[in-house]
Amino acid sequence: MSQSKDDKYPLNTVATAEIDGEVIRASHTPETYKLIKEAREELKNWLPQWGAKPKPDPAAVDAALALREKNDELTKIYTAANRFTDEKSRVGNLMHVRKFCEKLHNILGLAADGGSRVFINDPPYHPAIDSHMKGLFIKIRGMDNFIYHTDLPPGWKKICGIQVPYMSEWGIMNLDGRGCFRSWKYIGWRGNVLLRLILAGAISEEEAHREFGVPQGNDIDREYYLKLEEYRRGKRAN
Repeated sequence: MSQSKDDKYPLNTVATAEIDGEVIRASHTPETYKLIKEAREELKNWLPQWGAKPKPDPAAVDAALALREKNDELTKIYTAANRFTDEKSRVGNLMHVRKFCEKLHNILGLAADGGSRVFINDPPYHPAIDSHMKGLFIKIRGMDNFIYHTDLPPGWKKICGIQVPYMSEWGIMNLDGRGCFRSWKYIGWRGNVLLRLILAGAISEEEAHREFGVPQGNDIDREYYLKLEEYRRGKRAN
């Protein structure tokens, strides 16, 4: 599903900064990131015009190492289970984004203006963002005139990232050096997108399972059902 972009309300996120009272829009061009890369390369070496190079403080280094050890200990409870990174067990039941949107459209129906309630956008260029990752926006039923975001037309709500052209049923995590979640390597159409749609109130659990089918009920489904159970009990589920 797609929708023509409105110049007044572009369906993407644009960063800005205020400098001397003037709002400056972020530049996501290859030239900008080339300049940033060149600046980082230059800063790798200490230049004479900067004066004497600071000497490391042994006490500060010891304190930093101690804090790092303490931080590592505290973050152990947030380390991801192996099941979130096991591609062999989690990658399967591939679905094309077009098929996913068709099924989602079957649930949501047409908007009050006769258009689709589903929109997939192209985020601003950034070298750190996978080009296969897009943004999913939904026009919430019964809220066609409500403004969720000032940079979007009435009714549209940002839901989550979505992967093109194919998504597996369950996502795969990228972890940092301590085993904590860093980002999503693959986005799952059920484990990520459908779950976020339910938690955002865009669709119901019953609607999702009726149109997309019910999970198999194995160990991989456990986190999905846990989040839904927390949601049903009124507990915030991230």
